[in-house]
Amino acid sequence: MRHERILGILILSDLVLAVSGLVSQAFPPFRPALVQIFSTGAEVFHPSPTLLTALWAAVAVSTVLAWIGLLWLLRPARPLYLGSWVGYLVLLLLRGPVISTAASHVIQMLMALVGGMILGLVYFSELRTKFRPLRNLSS
Repeated sequence: MRHERILGILILSDLVLAVSGLVSQAFPPFRPALVQIFSTGAEVFHPSPTLLTALWAAVAVSTVLAWIGLLWLLRPARPLYLGSWVGYLVLLLLRGPVISTAASHVIQMLMALVGGMILGLVYFSELRTKFRPLRNLSS
């Protein structure tokens, strides 16, 4: 299978997992009652909600832009995707302790696995030579 096709499949998988992760964490029916009870526990140190929201938005936007750029084989998309993962890890650190369901945890682990495969593919396979600068987008 061609590397470009594999990259497209991985990006689609990443998108589906990201949406699944949001659904599994955002909607109370998908969260067992015990998780909902413990989620309302005592506050620990948290940065301002505005900072966390801004960081989440930056990560989300940069990830979507990186996916588009990776599909177009644009060189700037590679560091943008890596940067979005670094931003996501910082967001996880700043968010503090969380309680999640098993399904949510599995989805997050799969997202990390798929993200690692994408990074490995775009940086360490022969596909890395096919990425072109942004100025060559029309060719």
